[in-house]
Amino acid sequence: MMNNLTRINLSSHLPLSVSNWFNSISCRSVQLLTRLRYVDNCENAGKTTKYDRPYCIKLYKNRKVAKCGDIIMIAHRGKTYKALLVSNRLPSKTLPRHDTNNIVLLNDKLEPVGTRIKGPIPTALFRRGKFSKVLAIASKFL
Repeated sequence: MMNNLTRINLSSHLPLSVSNWFNSISCRSVQLLTRLRYVDNCENAGKTTKYDRPYCIKLYKNRKVAKCGDIIMIAHRGKTYKALLVSNRLPSKTLPRHDTNNIVLLNDKLEPVGTRIKGPIPTALFRRGKFSKVLAIASKFL
């Protein structure tokens, strides 16, 4: 029979439980080394597998977290590209929450590389004038 004084409560020593971490903002937001998913039909999207997905390596504008509509730098198969973050898992008051962090691949002139966008695009991107070509090739809007 164990004495109450010898029992150790491990939950009090852990800083954060696993279930709380997956619901936290740091898990849902796009930051460095976050895995992403292509939504357009660029060449890299066809080569992507479940275990070989692009990941974020740089956030512009000196931020720690990227939001929908931000341009980020990604790495995929040893090369770096610029991408537009189209939808993310981070909940917001103005944008709907998605299950995955979706990107559209951009070239050096910030134009989309692909010719079609498979997933839905939030209408909040209409407010920014830079991404009119991305909105032109999109078929679904939220």
